[in-house]
Amino acid sequence: MPEAEKSIPIPEAHALGRYLRQSTESAFDAVGYHDVEIIEYVSKMLCRFVHVDNLYRRGRKTGERLEHVIDYLAEAEGMDNVSVRELKRHMGDSCLFFTGMFPENLGYRKKNPGFYVSQGKAAYSHVAEIDALRPSASFFRKLTHRFDECVTALHIERKFLFDSVYQYINRQFSI
Repeated sequence: MPEAEKSIPIPEAHALGRYLRQSTESAFDAVGYHDVEIIEYVSKMLCRFVHVDNLYRRGRKTGERLEHVIDYLAEAEGMDNVSVRELKRHMGDSCLFFTGMFPENLGYRKKNPGFYVSQGKAAYSHVAEIDALRPSASFFRKLTHRFDECVTALHIERKFLFDSVYQYINRQFSI
C-alpha cells in the first residue's frame, strides 16, 4: 500500500502504547531475556500492528494483500535492495507477530508455525546482510538469533493481554 495510505501507529505515549510497552517488558522479564533494544522493537511493532492495515502490505504487482510467506517471497523478486530490505523486515515482523501472538491462526489455516519461525529468522538475517556495514546489522542478527525467545515472550504477553487480573492490576497501578 502506498506510504500515504498507511495508518499511523499508536504513539508510545498513548495509554495503549504504554500498556503494550509494559506488557512487553513483563513478558520478556518472564522469559528471562532483558535486551532493552529488542523489547523496544517488539513493543513498537505491536503498536504498529494495532491497526490491521499496518500488518498486511499490498503487493506492488497485484495490489492484493500479502498474507502468506510465499506472497512476500514472490513480491521480493526483482526489487532493489532498499525495497527488499523493507519487505523482508516487514516479513520478519509479520512472522514474529503471528507465531507469537496468534499461533493457533497458523494451525487453523493449515500453516506450519515452524515454517513461519524459520522464514522470520531468514527475513531478519537477510535484512542484516543488506545492512552489513550499518549499526542496524548487528541488531537484526541479534533478532535472528533471539527469534525463539521473542516468540515465547509474545506467547506470554498474549496471556497477559487476555488475563483479567493482569488488566485490573495495570488499571489500578500503572496506566
